Order: sequence, then C-alpha cells, then structure tokens
Amino acid sequence: MGAPKLISSRTPAETLAEARARFTQSLDLSDVGSALGAVTLRPDQMEAVRRVRSMLRSEGGCLLADDVGTGKTYVALAIARAWKRPLVIVPASLRSTWEGAMRRADVPCATTTHESLSRGATPRGAFDGIVVDESHRFRPTSNRHATLARLASHTPLLLLSATPLQNRARELAAQIALFVGEAAYALDSAALTRWIVRATSDVDRALPAVAPPSWVQPEVSDGEVLEALLALPPPPRAADAGDGGALLMLSLVRAWASSRAALLATIRRRRRSLVAIEQCHAEGRVPTKRELASWQGGDAVQLGFATMLATAATDRADAEQRAQAIENERRSLDAVVRAIERATDPDLTRTRALRDLCARHAAVAILAFSEYASTVRAYFAAMRADRGVGMLTANEARIASGRLSRAELLARFAPVAQGVSMPHPRERITLLLATDLLSEGVNLQDAAVVVHLDLPWNPARLAQRLGRIRRPGGASEVTSYLMAPPAGSGLLLRAEVRLRDKLAQAERTIGRGLDVLPALSADALEARDVALTSRQAESLLAVAELRGEIHRILTRWRQESRFLVSSESSECSVIPSERSESRDLHLAEPVIAAACSEVTGWIAALDDGRLIALQRDNDRIMEHEPAPTEDAEALVHALRHADGAAARQANDLASIAARRRVEQWLAHDSARRVCAITPHQSPLRQRMLRRIESALSGVPRHRRHPALSLASTLRSALEGRLTLGVERALDELPDDQDGSRWLASAVAVLSAPGDPGSPPEHSAHATRARAIILFGPD
Repeated sequence: MGAPKLISSRTPAETLAEARARFTQSLDLSDVGSALGAVTLRPDQMEAVRRVRSMLRSEGGCLLADDVGTGKTYVALAIARAWKRPLVIVPASLRSTWEGAMRRADVPCATTTHESLSRGATPRGAFDGIVVDESHRFRPTSNRHATLARLASHTPLLLLSATPLQNRARELAAQIALFVGEAAYALDSAALTRWIVRATSDVDRALPAVAPPSWVQPEVSDGEVLEALLALPPPPRAADAGDGGALLMLSLVRAWASSRAALLATIRRRRRSLVAIEQCHAEGRVPTKRELASWQGGDAVQLGFATMLATAATDRADAEQRAQAIENERRSLDAVVRAIERATDPDLTRTRALRDLCARHAAVAILAFSEYASTVRAYFAAMRADRGVGMLTANEARIASGRLSRAELLARFAPVAQGVSMPHPRERITLLLATDLLSEGVNLQDAAVVVHLDLPWNPARLAQRLGRIRRPGGASEVTSYLMAPPAGSGLLLRAEVRLRDKLAQAERTIGRGLDVLPALSADALEARDVALTSRQAESLLAVAELRGEIHRILTRWRQESRFLVSSESSECSVIPSERSESRDLHLAEPVIAAACSEVTGWIAALDDGRLIALQRDNDRIMEHEPAPTEDAEALVHALRHADGAAARQANDLASIAARRRVEQWLAHDSARRVCAITPHQSPLRQRMLRRIESALSGVPRHRRHPALSLASTLRSALEGRLTLGVERALDELPDDQDGSRWLASAVAVLSAPGDPGSPPEHSAHATRARAIILFGPD
C-alpha cells in the first residue's frame, strides 16, 4: 500500500475543509421552516426535524426520545407534513390531545389507538408514514406490537417516547426491532442508541427546574397488616399460572403501600377468584388465568357459571393438594382481614399529610397520582368537603357537587395549559387526584407540585407523572413528594428482601422476567433495583445525547465547509462541498487531512455512514496500539480534537498508519459479517438462508437460472435492513414443493404492497473510508 495522494495545489486548510465535507455528506441540512400552522418551532425542534428526517430516509425508522414537555408532538407533525397520508397511533386517552395539535399545526392525519391495535384492528388504506406516541407501551409479546409490525412492514416509522427504557433493555429493543428487525434483540442498550434521536442536555428549552423529591412519612405504623400479608401461603393456582404465588403477594403488598382502600379492594377480588376456583374444584376442573381474570369483576351470578367454562381436569392427588390450598388461602385471608380490623386506618393519617402539603403550597395547584382508582376515590371521599378538590379516573371525573366532563375538569385545574379562560375562584380546582391515566401526553403546567400517593412498578412512570407539569410556560421550579408506606424502614427493608426472594424464585419457575418490584422505602429507592433501572435509563439517554452532539458538530462542519478563512491570508477561500459529492465515493481515494490538537489520533468517516476513531496516550509508550472504536463518547472526543485549525502538513507516515488501521478494522468487520458474528444474522434470518438453500435444491436444472436470480435477491436483502414485519412475513411463508414458486413468493414479500415488481435494492460494494482526519501536535 502506497502513500495516500494528497493534492499539492490545495492548502492544508482546503484539504481539511474537503475532509470535513466528506464527513458530513449524509447529513440532511435542507431548510426546515419554523412555521407549522399556528405553531412556531424552536431551533432545537427544527434540528430534531432534520435529524429524524435523515434517519427515516437512511434507516426507515427512529425513536425520538426528547424529554417530556419539549414538543415531540410538533416535531412529529412537522415530519408528517411531508407525507401524503400519515397515520398517528396514540393511546385512546390522548386522541383528543393529538387532534387538537393537528388542528393547530394544520397537519391532518389519520388516527388510530393502541387499544385498537391490541384487538388486531388496523385502519384501512395505505400510509406513507406512521407516528407512534408513547411507543414504550408496545411490549415485545403484546398483540399490539405484532399488529404494528405488520402495519409498518414497508412504511417509515417514527416512535415517540420520553422514557423508552422501562424495566428491561428487551423492551427498548422491541421498539427498535419494528424497523431494524430481530437483530435489535441481539444488541445491547448502548448499540440501540444508534436509532435514538435526542437533543443534548445543554439545549435551552426553557423547562422548569426540578427540586429534589421529598418523602412524606405518615405518623402511623401498619406493620401488623404487612406481616400478615407476608405470611400468606402459596395460593391455589390457575391451570396455566405457573408459580404465581409471588405475584399475588406482590399485588397485595403494592395495594397495602398505596392505601387501605386499595388493599381491601384487592382482597375482595382475590376472594372472588377463590370462590371460582373452589366451584371448579368441586367439579374436578381447574380454571385458566384468562377465565379467572374475567370472573374477578363479576357478581355471584357470573361466578355460578365457573364450572361450565373451566376446561382443565385434575387428578386425585392434585385435587387433594388444591383443596388444602383453598382452605389455607381462606384462613390466611381471614387472618389478614382481622389484622386490618385491629389496626388503625393509615388512610386517615395519609389524608392529613396531603392536607398539610396543600397548606404548604397554598399558592399553587397540586397534582396527586396513584396507580389505583380505589386510592384516588378514598382520598377524594375524605377531602371532598375541602375547597378546590377534584378527582379523575378512567371512569369518571368528579368534584364535590357531582360529575362533570374530563375536559371541563382539566379546564378548571389547568386553564392556561388547556387554552381556556380562568375560571371563577370558587370553581377553580387546586388539588387534582388522578390515576396514571393522566400521566402521559397531557399538558398541565399550571400546577407546580406532584405528589406520588404510591410508587409504581415502573420507575419511568415517576418521570412521566412529573412531566405533566414540567413544561415550557410553567412554574420556574417544580416540586415532587413521595408518600411512604405506613411502616418503619427496618420492616420495609426486611419485607423487600423476602419479596425479592419470592420474585426471583417465580422467575426461575416461570422462565421469564417479571415486573420490577417498586421500592418500599427511601433507602430502597436510593440503593436497589429501582435506582439501578433509573441509572440505566439515564446512561442510555446520555449516549443518545452524545450522538446528538456528533450530529451537531458535523452540521457545523457542513455549514463551514463552503467558506473557510485561510490561516495564511485574510482572504476568504470558497470551497464547495459539492465538489466531492459529484465523485463515485465507493471508488475514490479517501481525503486525508490533519488538524492541530494536544491529543494524538485520528477519526475516519466510512461510506456506509459510520464513524470510527482511535486516540493514543501521549504521556507514555503503549505496549499495544489501541483498537479503533465506534463508541459514541470516543467519537465525540475525536471530533472535538479534529475540530482545530488545519495542521501545516499531514505527516505521511501517520497517514499511512491510519489508513492501514482503517482497512484492518474494515477487514475484521467484514469477516465478522461473513462468519455471521453480527446482529444482522439473527436466528430468523439464518432460518431463511437455510430455506433458500432448501428451495434451490428442489428446482429442476432447466429452471435453475431464474431461481438463482431470485435467491441472490433474497440473500442480498437478508444482509441488509429489513423490518420486523417483513422478516415475520418471510418466516411465515408456507413451504412449497415448487422451490421456484416459494422463492418468487419470498421476493414478493420484500416489495411494498401495490409495487410487487420492485424489491428493495441492496448495495454489495465493500465498505471504504471517505475521509480521515489526523489530529495531534502540529
């Protein structure tokens, strides 16, 4: 390999400018208007539109993960404005909110709901773009996820979520897999950030500051009831429940930590299930989980039909064990109820604590959340005589004088956010008790305080709740409080240890991950799994922000590559970046330039859009040369070092060494792909490759030529990007004795509906370097 050819007629500054131009050729810097109907986009929103649009063109999808309250809705509508028939998929509770935003932005879109997709219902017609709000709700095993995968098989997909990582990385991978395919499940969280768009944290969005959360400890101990709950024996199980005892105990402890009302409601539902199981047992039958769930909300008449619907039979040994379990369950629930009757009702003390918070923040509106409707109703029943108290659940909106509509309730609580006139002081709601129905997608920045009446399973829900009031135009600072369970910290920590042991045992038995146990105390919130999950989410979003910083640096390079002031004169030298764009980048030699920096290393741009970087330690002689990396933090550091003034001359030896390292890295990367040590070769794609070989083996010799062409198209497609919907459609194709016919059907799946003759093209050229920038002391 000879020395790179540097064009001697150019100054070092001109060479560096062209190298930077090549680094940025894939960026979409076309103009984005700030006007969106009656809405004016902020500069950070306009940048997000450019990045999302570029990602949709190159990858077919992305996840916009900016903070709650930063205006992701209008970024999505700015994207949808360019589509002929966009579809927006939202939770049913947010449909009216989105329709209002569409009217303000003057961007009409077809809409459907998460709940409709869960039922398998999809809107009619073809769409050229799909937006999914609150995409974290699409769990990998849910029916709505499978329906969306089919719907978005050949359509650009924009996902919106301020909290994309909920409990496990697999849930984030499930969202990315919709447009990347099953390969996403093989990637770690850091690798998945490639498809996440998030602005850097230093962008000024005029969001209110957040005060550290404070714990509210009720002055009552309900430890006897907690001990009775922890002493419950394993309950009788449904036919397909596995080891569900841990989950049933956890549900009771969660309800206890929320309110006495929630605990009693949970016990009532559990008694109804026990009656159904007992009736089935008397007939030698066992109900399923689904049947039990349908009976839990039923009355005595419905429970009478339990034995007619149950289908699983039991043998004698199992029947005796079940009879004993039913009797133990009944006695234990009676013991819990007796403990409840002896203990002081902690809801009275909790209500007083909430009243004290209202008095402390008398000048601002307060939003109080609970996961349980029974908890919300209990607080409202105790405080309905207080002035300015309202309640909102999935089934009703209520004030002291009676029911009213959800829209009217929100207008009385947050008139500024709802865009209505200020109500009369006697009608104003200053304390709104709500379930988590209200924790997503609603603007309530008139309030300045959030009270968590209980701690949800999912720690990301805490951020969603706070995000309702932490929005531009709200208070300068927002405050949050967490209502602690009614027991001492020592007992709570011991209870947590026991619950986690049971949860771990259940996971081993069931063979899958279960929901995260919420923290029961301040110590647990600081030190255990909830904090770990929160730190994991923060780390993930930090990597996404680094990728935003990479885009920001490259954007500035693209803008500056046309006009550069030479260090040798005061005249302005015009360097059009289109000069390099007009070449065949797959054949051209990389441009190699040098920039001044205290740190030595290089950064390279590849023609597939990736960047790799290498930095050396100048303070000591290294035994082994560091390996090039795609790590986001390393790339940001390298870009910042390569951002300096042009060096007087690129060192030939350093240029040769850098070029050699790039080519070695590319050879290693190619070998990994050939050997299937790559996320693209998922088990599903490997099955497809085997089916292609099987189909070819059954094709007669005289029909082999067209079959080979079809097989080549399929193999090329399997090496590139395929959506999850296309992968599953290929996998579900029935086997055909005629291999040619199966290959033709598989190629047809690759094409969008209505255009069966043009399967996607996949480039087969070897990856090359576009440009290399060396940095180090001049």
